[in-house]
Amino acid sequence: MKQYSKRTAVLHWLIFLLVIAAFFLGHELDESKNTAQKFPMFLVHFLIGDTILLLTVLRIYFRKKDGEPAPANANPLLNKLAAATHGLLNLSVIGVTIAGGVTALTSGVLDALKKGDPNLIPDFDKVKSFEFHQLFIALMLLLVAFHIAAALYHQFIVKDSLLRRIMIKRF
Repeated sequence: MKQYSKRTAVLHWLIFLLVIAAFFLGHELDESKNTAQKFPMFLVHFLIGDTILLLTVLRIYFRKKDGEPAPANANPLLNKLAAATHGLLNLSVIGVTIAGGVTALTSGVLDALKKGDPNLIPDFDKVKSFEFHQLFIALMLLLVAFHIAAALYHQFIVKDSLLRRIMIKRF
């Protein structure tokens, strides 16, 4: 097997795009002072987060079911580091979405949305689970940066065409 399955590759890139959308929407929610304007943004943010969780679990399942290419590195230590990074990336994405869901359930924001009262939107800095949401986001961003740096290193320094393995187009 030279590439990940097409469905694994599609899920990889779809999750990547949704994480970017959720991150920027979350940032806008954090920065926006107009609480009434936040209502639709909260709903979309929650929907994207739920979708990311579902797709991540599906991607893990399909990666196991469909198999994966042989390790990319000749060095076994680097292969273990790559496997650990992939595992931690999956765990951090799941952690972000679960902590976000717990935050939505325990903060009172759902009551504000149900009642349509922007004055009921909580101060998330006082919600303990929100701290975990932010912690998992920071961990995920560090892992994504490392993952991208490693992929670019392989592509442009090692020149082993590693990125072909996860491309949707079949080679």
